[in-house]
Amino acid sequence: MVLPLPFVLLLWGVLRPGVPVDASVKTHISPMLSHEQRMRLTAYRHECASGAECEPPLGCLYESRYKQAYCTDSQCMTDEQCPEEHVCRPLATKEHGPWVRICIPVGVRQEGENCEPAPKDKEYACAAGLECVGHDDHWCARPCHQEDQAATCPDGFLCADTGLRPACLPTCEKQGCPKGQHCVQFNEGASVCARAYGPNCQQSACPEGRDCWVLTKPPHPGTVWMGCIERCGEGFPACSTGKVCDVWQCLPECHPQAPGACAEGYRCTQPEPDRPVACRPDW
Repeated sequence: MVLPLPFVLLLWGVLRPGVPVDASVKTHISPMLSHEQRMRLTAYRHECASGAECEPPLGCLYESRYKQAYCTDSQCMTDEQCPEEHVCRPLATKEHGPWVRICIPVGVRQEGENCEPAPKDKEYACAAGLECVGHDDHWCARPCHQEDQAATCPDGFLCADTGLRPACLPTCEKQGCPKGQHCVQFNEGASVCARAYGPNCQQSACPEGRDCWVLTKPPHPGTVWMGCIERCGEGFPACSTGKVCDVWQCLPECHPQAPGACAEGYRCTQPEPDRPVACRPDW
């Protein structure tokens, strides 16, 4: 089982501009309400844990850039309603609630690269004309038509249902990869050539009770971090020897001054004072 990116990010502790909704869009998008309409909704802009806490037509939107979920309608409907160098993009809300449009920056990530739907800066955002799509993993992509995939997706891409509308996702299944890279599998049929740090658990199965994770970081295209998650915390056994528990998973403990403290692609860090020193991806 490959863990979707949002869950992996939590464990580590850590749309094409202004496109009108057309026949290929199968999901409801929240309208942009007036100030008076918003003020009549008691949950507007309040924090939420689920969509049930938000009155229609609001959705419970989690924005990773703010690390907060809140009830909201669409904040824009066209690019013209956004600041300079920003575009209006639809984002999914919790529990399959209405999609909402918000303004996000135009970025530098190219077609087939990872992205974040609500990016904190350009390094995590898609270039102009591309959408950040995907149910679990997120990719910069162009829209496509599944009944005419060859005409709408370039070589090395497949047309997949990504939630709001079909889009072209990367695939390396047929082309293969250069020496030193692996064709790494993701959800929704996507796959990319990448250098893999850590045990390649897609080639060698994880021990019973552990899940295979694949972690990416948008500023590092062509690179993945892999491994078998050993769970820890309340309700789970203590970590095995040489590991420490951090955000529900066991990480290799280390000493920052020790030579070769961590495996290649990882470094010995302590992201916050109340968290343990451990080997984490080196980005």
